[in-house]
Amino acid sequence: MVQAQLPSPIELLYERRGVQVYVKREDNIHPEYGGNKWRKLKYNIAKYREGEYKTLVTFGGPFSNHIAATAALAHALDIPAVGLIRGTYEDPHNPTLQRARQYGMRLLQLPKEQYRLKEASPATQQILSTIASPLLIPEGGANASGRQGCAEIMTEIENYSADQDPFDALYLPAGTGTTAAGMMAAHGVSSQVLHIVAVLRDASLQERMEEARGESQWQLLTDYHFGGFARVTSELVTFINDFKAAYGLALDPIYNGKAMYALCDRIDKGYHKEGSRLLYIHTGGHQGIRAYNYTTKREGMLLL
Repeated sequence: MVQAQLPSPIELLYERRGVQVYVKREDNIHPEYGGNKWRKLKYNIAKYREGEYKTLVTFGGPFSNHIAATAALAHALDIPAVGLIRGTYEDPHNPTLQRARQYGMRLLQLPKEQYRLKEASPATQQILSTIASPLLIPEGGANASGRQGCAEIMTEIENYSADQDPFDALYLPAGTGTTAAGMMAAHGVSSQVLHIVAVLRDASLQERMEEARGESQWQLLTDYHFGGFARVTSELVTFINDFKAAYGLALDPIYNGKAMYALCDRIDKGYHKEGSRLLYIHTGGHQGIRAYNYTTKREGMLLL
């Protein structure tokens, strides 16, 4: 049975230089399969139920939020699931994959050169040929069904704002850009600007956002990736730990730590005038904190 807190709540988190910052707590949807992962999986699961499928199959890295969420949700719905994992190195203590196995997901390793080709690789095709009636979900849930689910974030924001002043701007992190694309599709003509914070170096993200833009106003911020995807600096760790101490909100270092850093930095630099109301979309990813702390070897770099 699926349990989900919907719509996810919107809370006033803090005020900074006269700017009010609210947060949409997508992370509160569910502790294991919440955040934007729930949004991306919702309609993929609906497709599974409507078709004659017998197994979910998806891709992810060894510390993937998507793998973790898919395993948990498939377990809750009693759906068989297979995770195709990037790389052939097997670490029996990896906390993300340990949890996925505990939820019953069957994990199969793919060499990196095969993983890059995803479903087009001979290795993937051979695996799929052995699975009865598989539904293949792309890495990160980045497909039309994923975007459809993420569009509902925007609908909930608009419903919340119906009886009060709208937010002046929205902020959210972007990896594949699926969450942003879904929100943009539902945004319509609005004075609110979507500030999309790229968490990795990816020149194609701009092009994908331009294809998805619809009538919405948006800006892609590319200066807050801290060196690239899954790169973490001491400055970012200090920010995340200080932020949690001050406001009680945990931020993962891969997505939300970088995007919230961007929001605070832009307030400090005067991009938003006093009296503005900003909304940050917290996309979840808390298991990434546990994964990061497991992998970091640098002294003083643990997240609290």
